[in-house]
Amino acid sequence: MSDRSALQLYIYAMPDEDRAAVQLGIDDNGLEPDDDSGDGIVLGVRYLTEEVPVGSAYDLAVHLLKEAPGTAFELWQDPVFEHAGRYVAHLPGIGAYEGVCDSYGSPLVKLTEVLDALTMAPDSTSALPADHVARHASFFTALRRAQTARRP
Repeated sequence: MSDRSALQLYIYAMPDEDRAAVQLGIDDNGLEPDDDSGDGIVLGVRYLTEEVPVGSAYDLAVHLLKEAPGTAFELWQDPVFEHAGRYVAHLPGIGAYEGVCDSYGSPLVKLTEVLDALTMAPDSTSALPADHVARHASFFTALRRAQTARRP
């Protein structure tokens, strides 16, 4: 039996033409709304399941990116045993971010990655903000706006 962990998904915006593909991704992973929001996809509601095979976050992200490219979403799978958690977010027109995360869906950056960026910087730390912070700042700013607008 393969390792299993929780998977969570938020949909922040979705054009009508993506609805069927998003619903298929939700159904295929056994995701249920975290509240009694009724039938259909409700923007800003957390969809979750307690146990899916490790790697399901990747599979769901690929499905949504290919089949529902106009949908703004955030998903993560909790870490379990030796498997890191996996976080993916997508905002149409801005891009996507993928990385490891904790069980709260907070992306993690390893200290070694930060130190490597500092070491590679030409006699300054200017490469660190350019490579690790500024590169994703506009993405995460837009994502926080979407979260604030859609989460209850």
